[in-house]
Amino acid sequence: MVRKEKLPREEEQGEEPSIRPVDWLKMKLGVPAHAVYLGFGVQKSGGDFFLGDCDLTQKSEHWLWCASVEDAHRFVGWREVLAVAERCVGAEVVLMFDYGEEVWVFSAR
Repeated sequence: MVRKEKLPREEEQGEEPSIRPVDWLKMKLGVPAHAVYLGFGVQKSGGDFFLGDCDLTQKSEHWLWCASVEDAHRFVGWREVLAVAERCVGAEVVLMFDYGEEVWVFSAR
C-alpha cells in the first residue's frame, strides 16, 4: 500500500494560509527556507555535466553541455524537462536550488 501525502489547499476564505508546494518540497528535501528554487535541469549520469543549450528542432547530439550548474538551462514545467531528458541517453532530471554561495541539485525522481 502506498500512502500519498496531501498538500494543503490554497488559501480559502477565512482559513489559515496554506503552504506553497515549493516550501513543502524544501521541507521534504531539507533545503533551508532562504534557498531560491531555480527550476528543473538535466544532468548527465555521473554528475559531471548539465544541459546548457538545447534546440528542440535539432538532434540531441548537437545540444551543448556545461560543467557548471550555474550555466545549466532551467526548465519550469515537469513535462517539458521530462521530454528533453528522455532524448538524452544517460541523463536525469534534477531540481536546482540557489543557496546563495552555491547551487545545489537534487534528483527529481
